[in-house]
Amino acid sequence: MLIIKNRQRIRSGVWTCLFVVLIWGGISAMAAVTGAENTPEAVFKAAQQAGAKRDFKVLVQLVAPSQHVLLAFGTDMAVGMFVEFREGPKAEVLKKQYEKIQKSHNVKSVEDDDGEKLQIDSQTSQEVIDAHMLKRAKRLYDNVDVLSYVPALMGIVTPLPEMAEQEFFPQDELINLKVDGDRAVGKAGDKEIFFIREEGRWFLTADVIN
Repeated sequence: MLIIKNRQRIRSGVWTCLFVVLIWGGISAMAAVTGAENTPEAVFKAAQQAGAKRDFKVLVQLVAPSQHVLLAFGTDMAVGMFVEFREGPKAEVLKKQYEKIQKSHNVKSVEDDDGEKLQIDSQTSQEVIDAHMLKRAKRLYDNVDVLSYVPALMGIVTPLPEMAEQEFFPQDELINLKVDGDRAVGKAGDKEIFFIREEGRWFLTADVIN
């Protein structure tokens, strides 16, 4: 059973987790890139521009529709951890904002989820873990309006002082792009950026969180 034994280590990892989700949240731009302009390079450029502006509404649109539930799951998990471990006079206000967003979007309680039932050991394959995470994500977020939910969550953490210098999507040049059918991958700085084509359109994917 997955059990968190060291809360201090989790606390120290919250920023890393949130950073990953912020990148993940910067992966998608369906409305911003259309027609002949819909290429991995164009999607990446649109995501860079939206990330620089902290425009999460556009960023979420750039995420592959098939992965929206995973986007919601990952964002919720990171923001939830951030809220849980935040201290100071405004911590309770942030918690209430978070709970209000969850309630208004009818997000199911994790207590209704079977997320702790997967037995993970050194023999557990990544495919099994990914399938389990997708099952959990669908159970919790399949009926959630992800296009509004994720920007709402990010809207309560991005204005915080400690997020002032945060980069929400890699601003480095996209290099070494390789396209293989409906999949593509390139690099921006030290980050691998993954793309997927769905129904003839290119999107960014959530593979970067693995």
